[in-house]
Amino acid sequence: MAARARRPRPLRILLVTRGSAGHVLPLAPFGRACAAAGHEVTVAAQRAHRGNVERTGLSFAPLDGPADEDWMPLLGAFARTGVDEAHAVQVCEFFARLDLRAALPGLQEIVTRLRPDLMLRDSWEFASTVVAEAHGVPLARVGLGLAAVEEQTIRLAALPVDGARRDAGLSPDPQGDRMRDSPYLTVVPAPLEDPGVAAPRATHRFRAPQASGLPPPPLPPVTSAEGRPLVHLTFGSVAPLPHLPYFPDLYRAAIDGLAALPVDLLVTVGAGRDPAELGPVPENVRVERWVDLDAVAARADVIVGHGGYGTTLTALAHGVPQVVVPLFSGDQWANAAAVTRTGAGLSLDADRATRTVFGMPARAQIDGLAEAVRTVLHDGFHRRRAQMIAGSIAALPPVDDAVAILERIADRAPA
Repeated sequence: MAARARRPRPLRILLVTRGSAGHVLPLAPFGRACAAAGHEVTVAAQRAHRGNVERTGLSFAPLDGPADEDWMPLLGAFARTGVDEAHAVQVCEFFARLDLRAALPGLQEIVTRLRPDLMLRDSWEFASTVVAEAHGVPLARVGLGLAAVEEQTIRLAALPVDGARRDAGLSPDPQGDRMRDSPYLTVVPAPLEDPGVAAPRATHRFRAPQASGLPPPPLPPVTSAEGRPLVHLTFGSVAPLPHLPYFPDLYRAAIDGLAALPVDLLVTVGAGRDPAELGPVPENVRVERWVDLDAVAARADVIVGHGGYGTTLTALAHGVPQVVVPLFSGDQWANAAAVTRTGAGLSLDADRATRTVFGMPARAQIDGLAEAVRTVLHDGFHRRRAQMIAGSIAALPPVDDAVAILERIADRAPA
């Protein structure tokens, strides 16, 4: 294949994100690919999340987040709402109104100073939709989930974003069509999408690299040499945080149910938690703060998780079936439904209508974990379906191929 002709100068590319881990990590592979191709890449994110950006190896430009007095009064009512209502409030009030308004002045300054050729946002960040258009900078987006979640996000965010557009002197867009029309980059394979929801216009799908970009480290020793199946239990990096109710009770309940199976159970509880908080565990259970998910997925027989974006896609990339217990975010329920719809696993989500956003899963959901894992381990169907999706992921072009697409988008800037 002939080498691609070099551009006369590197592009200045500005990635814009809220900055929390679940927002930065899907953007990072695209940013690193652009940097490796010689472009100048900067990530604008809330200053509170500097560490998340710096761990990507990309340059950081700080943005303000909303003041405590603006968002903390909303938390009490938010915590009492149901899953679907809470998701709507999160997108509409927190992301599209409070985050947007707080970030606008700093993002205006960064764009004026850096004069980027292209802006690339995560799809739950909205200040860039106003600033990019006001400055005539081409804008693309990276999805944080399924196309169905992306469409729902635009519908929820359209009115508050339209208010900010009007304040900036831009033309009205109350339906969010300007957001809908921007190029859409995603690492979700087509078979995982809801067939009843059309893909966003100008969709480009890619294969995500390993999370670290490096060979995975070895796993900690498993608990036995008997060749028992390996089950990995992880509820991600957010669920164990102190302001949420899940640790240690949910973890302990899940361990007690799963340890009764003839399996080796590897549990992760997050970097900020002490495994000793769980108390003594059975001999077939090993608890760690963190292990490399790619390394686990390369060996696991089943992954039990919460339907987080990274966990779900990493498991599927390795062809590992899942048992999903969604917890606190609407996209987790969408991912759980997708896993079930495709046959790549089972979801324990029957309490959606009665669960509050930070509520513990119903006892029946936790009690059903062991039987769900036993089914997925032994029927073969779910592994075959997960491996089919893994094949679809492997057939996608690598994220490096997104660079040429982003270069073309940048070249469409008005003269």
